[in-house]
Amino acid sequence: MDGERLAAGSGGPVVTADRVKVSAEAVRIGAPQPEGKPGEPKIQLIREDGVIRAIDVTCLCGERVRIRCEYS
Repeated sequence: MDGERLAAGSGGPVVTADRVKVSAEAVRIGAPQPEGKPGEPKIQLIREDGVIRAIDVTCLCGERVRIRCEYS
């Protein structure tokens, strides 16, 4: 592998020092973030006839959880 090797036991690629470039500019690494504040999950209210029926929470990793609201 040109300039790369596998880390012992991890099975993932390791970038060797000769391929690393240092920069003063900050760089975000990871999954793309949804719209909204950086570093915060996205919250969406699901309404039906003006009543909140569910709340969708989308994690920074992209996983979505729906919380259903039931009223008595």
